[in-house]
Amino acid sequence: MTKTRDEKVLELYEQLLEIEQRLIPTGLHVFGRPSPPRERGDLLKAIASFDRPEAGLRALPEEFADEAIREFVANGADAAVHCLEQRGLAAETTRPVFALLENVSTKLETNTEIDSLVRALRGEFIEPGPGADIVQNPDILPTGRNTHALNPYGVPSAVAFARGKIVASSLLNRYKEENGRYPEAMALVLWGLDNIKTQGEGVAQALWLLGVRPVRDALNRATDVEVISLEELGRPRIDVVMTVSGIFRDLFSPTVHLLDKAVRLAASLDEPLDENYVRKHVLEQIAQDNCDADEAATRVFSNAPGNYGTNVNFMVMDSQWEREETLGDLFVTRKCFAYGRDSKGQTIEGREARIAMDRALSRVEATYQNIDTFEIGLTDVDHYFEYLGGVSKAVEKRAQARPSIYLSDSLSRDVKIRSLEETVRLETRAKTLNPKWYEGMLQHGFRGVAEIENRVSNTFGWSATADAVDDWIYSEVANTFVFDESMLERLKELNPHSAHALVQRLLEAHGRGYWETDPDVLEKLQEISHDLEDQLEGVA
Repeated sequence: MTKTRDEKVLELYEQLLEIEQRLIPTGLHVFGRPSPPRERGDLLKAIASFDRPEAGLRALPEEFADEAIREFVANGADAAVHCLEQRGLAAETTRPVFALLENVSTKLETNTEIDSLVRALRGEFIEPGPGADIVQNPDILPTGRNTHALNPYGVPSAVAFARGKIVASSLLNRYKEENGRYPEAMALVLWGLDNIKTQGEGVAQALWLLGVRPVRDALNRATDVEVISLEELGRPRIDVVMTVSGIFRDLFSPTVHLLDKAVRLAASLDEPLDENYVRKHVLEQIAQDNCDADEAATRVFSNAPGNYGTNVNFMVMDSQWEREETLGDLFVTRKCFAYGRDSKGQTIEGREARIAMDRALSRVEATYQNIDTFEIGLTDVDHYFEYLGGVSKAVEKRAQARPSIYLSDSLSRDVKIRSLEETVRLETRAKTLNPKWYEGMLQHGFRGVAEIENRVSNTFGWSATADAVDDWIYSEVANTFVFDESMLERLKELNPHSAHALVQRLLEAHGRGYWETDPDVLEKLQEISHDLEDQLEGVA
C-alpha cells in the first residue's frame, strides 16, 4: 500500500526523534575518573524510563521525564516530586523513583577503581558487585568492585522469561508482517556476558520460540522444561538453531543442556507438522540422511572445547578473503561442535557435527541477536559481525537465500525489532556521523582516532558478511573525516596510522563492490592515502 505524504512525514519525524533521544557515550571511560556531571542527567533519565517490578518502581511518564529530571538535578528529589505532583502524579508513586536516582547520583560521584586495583595487587579483599549495564541494573555502582556473575541454574529468571516472551513475539510479528507467515527456522546468537547482564533474556527468547518454559525445582533452579500448548502459543513452534559463544558454553553448561532438552522435547511432541517446525525438520532430516533422531535434533553449537571465537572478524579486518562465502564456511568450521545430551542421557561435549549444522542452517529463514546495552552497539566492536554476520553468511550459502537479519533493542522504553540495515543506519547517524560522539572521541587523542577508525572498519564488516551498508554511509564517512581538510589534519596529527587505515578501508569498500561512488572521489582518496603513507614513512 502506497504511503500518503502525511504518513511519510510522520515516519521521518519518528526517525529523527529516535536519533535525537538515543543515549550514546560521548567519550571513553577513563580508569579511576567518575562520570562528569554533564552526562548524569541523561543517564538518570534513562534509568528512570524503565519499570523495575523487582523493586516495585514504575517508570516516569515520558511526557514529564525531562522536566522532572532537570528539577531533580538542580534542586533535589523533593523538588522533583513536587513538580510531578503539580502534573497530577501522586508523591507516593514518584518518590521511590527519585530515591533510587539519589542513590545512583551519589554513587556516580565516587570512583574506587584505582584504590581497588592497588588493593588487588596487594592480594587484599575486593568487595564484590554485579556486572551489567547501569541502566539495566543500577546496583552495579559504585565501580571498582570485583564483578561477579550469577547462578547459571537461575537462568532464565522469571523476569527475563516474561521479557523474553515479549521480545520473541515482537520478532515473529515483524517477520510475519514482512513475509506473510512465520519463519520455520531461525538462527540465534547467544553470548555469555549478555545473558549474565539480563539474567538470561536471550535464553528465554529461544525457549519461547520453541514453545517451552523453564521448570524450577525446590531450590528455584531451572533444571527442566515443560511444553507450552499450541493454544497458548497461538502460532507454530519455531525451529531454533543456537550458536553459543565459548564463554556461554563455559559459564552456562546447565543452560546449554536446558536448551538442548527444550529442542528434543519439542521434536518429540505428537503434533501436526505445520504447527511444529522442529518435529517437521527432524523427521525430514532422518528421512533424508538416514540418521538417528539424536543427530537430526542437534541444535546447540559452539566451538571445540577450549576454543573461542569464529575468527571471521580477523579474516575481515586483515582482508584475507576472496569470496564472501569463505567467511560463512569459516564460521561453521569454528562453531560446528555439538553440546547437550543424547536420548540415552549421555553428555555431548563438543562433538564435531558439521553435517548436522549444515543441515540445520539450510532451513534457516531469519537470523537474530539481542542488543542489551547503550554502551556497546553493532559497530562498536567486531564481535557482532563476527557472530551474527558470520552465521547469516553461512545460512546464505546453505539455504541458497539471504536470511532476514534482525536485532532487538530491548533497552528502549518499548521493545523494538529492527532489521540489520535499519540498525546500521541508526548507529551511523547517532554515533559515527554525530559530532557529539566523534568530538568526544577526539578528546582522547591517539586512542580516540583509533576508535573512529575501528567503528568504520566494523561498519565495513557488515558489508563483508551481510551487504548491509548503504552507499551514503561510506560517502558521508569520507566527507566527514577525510574530505574536511581541518578534520583530516586533526586525525593526521593525533594518529596518522589510524587515519591512513580509515582511508584504506574506504578504498577497500569500493574495491570489493560495497560502495559505488564517482571516479573523482576515488582519485582524491588515493591521493590522500599516498600523502599519509609518505607521512608515515617520513618522506618529505
